[in-house]
Amino acid sequence: MFFIVGITTGTHDLGRRKCGFFSCCSTTGAMAAVICTFQQFTFFFIPLFRFSKRYFVTCPNCGAVYELSVDEGKRIEKEYTAEIDPGKMYLVQGAYRRTCPHCNSPVDQSCKYCPNCGASLR
Repeated sequence: MFFIVGITTGTHDLGRRKCGFFSCCSTTGAMAAVICTFQQFTFFFIPLFRFSKRYFVTCPNCGAVYELSVDEGKRIEKEYTAEIDPGKMYLVQGAYRRTCPHCNSPVDQSCKYCPNCGASLR
């Protein structure tokens, strides 16, 4: 007799949640995508339990990726209307591009004002 067991990885989209503040580009009160990654133990291709959960949130303005603490991630997973606590986010990958917080147009790193709408970037 033989058994088919395995460990697989997966992701689960937790939807969009409101975040108080993103330090990467000073965005406040934005709705951001939250993702949960995990590993799961399978027995005959049936998932039995998940472990090694990690939670990530992406800044909607500049694309920077933050990891949430495990307790904050579990709270966000359970409470659909919960707001993400900025004090429990840790920068994993910096922003790819800088954008204006008012009009979302791409701006150069050295700009003090947005060339599109004229808003201050400092």
